[in-house]
Amino acid sequence: MVFPKGKIAVFVLGFALNTHAADLQQLIDDAAPGATVEIGPGVHSGGLLIEKPLTLVGLDMPRIDGGGLGHVIEIRADDVTIRGFEIAESGINLRSDHAGIHVTGDRTTIAGNRIIDCLHGIYLKKVVGVEVRGNEIHGKTTLPKDEAPEGLAVTIAADGTEMCALNINTRGNGIHLWNSRDCVIESNTITESRDGMYFSFTNETVVRANRISKVRYGLHYMYSDQNRFEGNSFSDNVSGAAIMYSKGLVVRGNRFSANHGSRAYGMLLNSVDNTLFEGNIMDSNTVGIFLENNNSNTFVGNRISNNYIGVRMNSSSYDNVFTGNHFGGNLHPVELGGQSETNRWALDGVGNRWDRASPVDLDGDGIGELPHREIDLLGELRRPMPAVGLLSGSPGLELLEFAHRHVELPRMHGIKDPAPLTPRPPKP
Repeated sequence: MVFPKGKIAVFVLGFALNTHAADLQQLIDDAAPGATVEIGPGVHSGGLLIEKPLTLVGLDMPRIDGGGLGHVIEIRADDVTIRGFEIAESGINLRSDHAGIHVTGDRTTIAGNRIIDCLHGIYLKKVVGVEVRGNEIHGKTTLPKDEAPEGLAVTIAADGTEMCALNINTRGNGIHLWNSRDCVIESNTITESRDGMYFSFTNETVVRANRISKVRYGLHYMYSDQNRFEGNSFSDNVSGAAIMYSKGLVVRGNRFSANHGSRAYGMLLNSVDNTLFEGNIMDSNTVGIFLENNNSNTFVGNRISNNYIGVRMNSSSYDNVFTGNHFGGNLHPVELGGQSETNRWALDGVGNRWDRASPVDLDGDGIGELPHREIDLLGELRRPMPAVGLLSGSPGLELLEFAHRHVELPRMHGIKDPAPLTPRPPKP
């Protein structure tokens, strides 16, 4: 079939009943490069392969079902768009990276889809310029008993089917990026996967306004530089984010909340350098921010509140700056694993706001003239001897901490904020 120059071909496949993969695959194979293929409502078999520039549009959210085998949709060409589908039932082989949508083509757009019961939701491998926007991804949490590995607990579904629950560590990731760059991950909702987003060797990418909950790590991230994370929410996970071995990031305006467990963190930072953490909220976590071997980072204007421990920092972290942050309602605002004198708790004469501080502000500029100290009497003893934590809030500890905030005590681990902020900003 020949189309007029400059026109885009539109094919429509509409079925009220199930169709075989061959029907849809044939339509894809017959479409001209650059064509738009519209798929009508119904259930269509997956295992689709796209090897040319193409736009695939679902009308009324048709379902593409992989039947538990391989990738549901496999994109091997540049300039492909997938929009408006329910994509379900990929294979479950982690070694083969089975996914709802598996992408190796540049400039792919994946938008407005619902991806359910797939191992990985969206898997990006060695791509440039991919956009993933407005998708809903719900991970695979159960398998029929006859398809599940041995040893998994059996439950009975509403229809009487014997099902096995997948341990969170045996699931795939919501969005997985490997060896990619210049991508946009925006306004996606991810639940019940292993990790919400997984980054490895992925650079110069923007991650904005995503909502991630009920996963292991909301963001699992390593060896990835010059990325921006803005306005995302990581809540009710084992940990909000684990960011490791990376540099040059901007982490701004995100919320890390209600991440609970014996080793749960709002943000776990390991070997992160030259990064800006600005305007984030760390609320109601076991540990708000954990730092180990982090250097030359700036923490400005963050709200660290209602955590068991606000900031935990080991002595392996150097030259980090904390300014304009608010510490409120934390049982232990700062916990130190040793002392590092090079970290600063003020910048250009602006320190942080502490709910237990009473700054003397003689000139009314909102900055105290006398330093504020936070002591950590228990420190690393909380790890090998959890019972020590029962002393938290006891009168004896409160008295020692009160004394240290006013007079520096020798051989006590603690931090000194030379310019603490008053409880309320000064009036203009």
